[in-house]
Amino acid sequence: MHPNKALPAVLAAVICGLCANVAAAEAPAPGCYERVYDAAHLAAHVGQLVVRVTVLVKPLDATEAAALGPSLAAEAHLKMWVKRQKPAFDSFGACRPTNSGMSCEGSLSAAEADACKTSNDGVHRDCRISTATTGAFSIAARPDGVMVTILRRLELVPEPYDGGPFLYLSPGNAENHAFALQPAPESSCK
Repeated sequence: MHPNKALPAVLAAVICGLCANVAAAEAPAPGCYERVYDAAHLAAHVGQLVVRVTVLVKPLDATEAAALGPSLAAEAHLKMWVKRQKPAFDSFGACRPTNSGMSCEGSLSAAEADACKTSNDGVHRDCRISTATTGAFSIAARPDGVMVTILRRLELVPEPYDGGPFLYLSPGNAENHAFALQPAPESSCK
């Protein structure tokens, strides 16, 4: 191929690749998404605490959008169940669009618990790792659902949200930081 003709062909291929990545970065569709990990998966990932995850993505209604401002696009209710724990741990997030989907601020409980002696991820009964940050998670659209990823150490708590135990997950936790979820009936997210 002549050098003057090769450059346009290479540029066209690069632009096509970029367009595909931009299309993949669309915000996730509103709705419920879920993943339940089977015994085989959990046996292969012994460090994984999370056994089930749901996220409910809802667009803001007009009143919420007016109150929260134009930079927020949706709200997300993230729920996780962990090994040997009965309650689900929750975080509610107000979400902003990003180039990779949505970034959602986590929520904090109203509890005033003592500080933990450890900052390790996992379930902490009567203490909190930090009350200074809400944490954050992202939700990115995928062809088969969404990917939920922990962006900043996230605190999740069970209902009624005014006490422990507290679940903490961090972005550096290889077994508990990214979760591929598939569309599910809205009843799965209740």
